[in-house]
Amino acid sequence: MALPKWDKNKIFANFIKRQARNRLEEFRQYTLEIESKFNSDKNALSNSYDEAVKGLSEDEIREVDDYFPDNYYMIEEIYIDMYRKSTLVSVYSFLENSMNDLCRCLSFRQNYPVMLNDLRNEGIVRAKDYLEKLAKIDFSAINGEWSHMKTLNKIRNCIVHSEGDIKSSKNSSQLENIVANNPSLSLRNERNIKIEREYIDFSINKVEEFLDKLYQQAFAN
Repeated sequence: MALPKWDKNKIFANFIKRQARNRLEEFRQYTLEIESKFNSDKNALSNSYDEAVKGLSEDEIREVDDYFPDNYYMIEEIYIDMYRKSTLVSVYSFLENSMNDLCRCLSFRQNYPVMLNDLRNEGIVRAKDYLEKLAKIDFSAINGEWSHMKTLNKIRNCIVHSEGDIKSSKNSSQLENIVANNPSLSLRNERNIKIEREYIDFSINKVEEFLDKLYQQAFAN
């Protein structure tokens, strides 16, 4: 009985998908580890406070209160905020690199007459244009996932170019709508984006869904 021929296209597609999933799983594990550490730090600080105020007078407790809230604030509002924003930016960078790599891979395999760098725009928008025009990817079939990629792009740009300050962003009104319609996002002082852990998890899942469907189309033939 003759053995079936290897479907090189399918094997390559599975390899690319597996690489992407493994990388995204690393993001999940990283997030889990870091969030757990911050929670432990906050719990330890709370326990230290409880121990520190035992048997103290009200005046002595007020002196202790001058110290502990500052430490708790640093963890909750500074360290966690920086980590979550940098993680979201890293997830977006992975998305952009994955799309660019796919464009270059298809260009090499199919010998397209146009290179990715020949197109205008930049980032994921340029990659989308390339995949639509050259690889004939139907983005209408993945419009829901693509919509979140564009949202992620706007949040990433606000973090990178405006340090999360939506009032300093050129997409201020769009960002206000994004925050208002997502319970895992909020504003501090009515201008600075605050990201909850759930939004990072959601974004990782959406990037995975988007890339899976994108690869499925790209290597369908």
